[in-house]
Amino acid sequence: MNGPECQNALSTKKGRAAAIGKSMKEFEETFANTTFQAGLDVMEKTIAQAESEGKIAVIKEHTCFILDSNTLNSHVDCRREAKPRPVIIDHQFDIRTYEDKEKSVQYKELPLRNPTLLPDRMIATLQPVIIIRHPFYTFPSALRASSSYGANVLDPDFAIIATFRWQRLVFDFYQEYCERERKLSSGRGNWPIVIDGDKLISDTKGQMTRFCEIVGLKESDIQYSWDPHYVKRNAVWDAFTKVAEESTGVIKTSDTIQPPDITEARERWESEWDADVAQKLVEFVELAMDDYNHLLRHSI
Repeated sequence: MNGPECQNALSTKKGRAAAIGKSMKEFEETFANTTFQAGLDVMEKTIAQAESEGKIAVIKEHTCFILDSNTLNSHVDCRREAKPRPVIIDHQFDIRTYEDKEKSVQYKELPLRNPTLLPDRMIATLQPVIIIRHPFYTFPSALRASSSYGANVLDPDFAIIATFRWQRLVFDFYQEYCERERKLSSGRGNWPIVIDGDKLISDTKGQMTRFCEIVGLKESDIQYSWDPHYVKRNAVWDAFTKVAEESTGVIKTSDTIQPPDITEARERWESEWDADVAQKLVEFVELAMDDYNHLLRHSI
């Protein structure tokens, strides 16, 4: 989002800089080393450290941030500036022994196009877990948080947030990859897991029990409560993370897992913003429903 290779619009970066009280020069100096290469290196080292301790690394990321701007721009109906694809070298910091390095050779060439910026070798060894929630909840929530740096529903980057296309691209890739590998009887590839966020809220233990069964973890080790750990940073960070960081467990809401009423939602959005914003949100939701329902059908 903030580094020199940022695949988002320049206007978004300027808004984020202003929101945290920095000039663009200061902002760019602060995040000069926040590159895709640095992110991959840290990710690989994290995996290596976790495995050396007998643990499993869990890497969380917004799906759109592992895609390049050409992929993003080809799937949205708005004008977005093209950005150069980041140049990334796989240093294989996650491979700790010569034997493991030799084994990794079999993953270097995938039978289909990898839609992400992650190396083919790595993408073939990950267990993807995709979390979704009904767009009537997620899109207005994203708009509220994004407004912290001046974003609105007409910004080209909001079209990147208000969609489930990127999750579907990753899901469909893994689904086809696994099917091909199954037919070849090579046993490679992990079937993508989809978790319905609404079920995760309403039936937290049931969802985690099912998830643990699939990935081979013990549900008894799952922690369902914790101490709050909020630390004030800046307005943008707070807008996205404060509620979660102040929590002591999964926050239950009055929302059900049933699709909300569109008329009621529109009226609520008109009251919070205005009629034009409400209409645009409705349009984004309607556009996203095909991808959302596709993923929902495959959720655990």
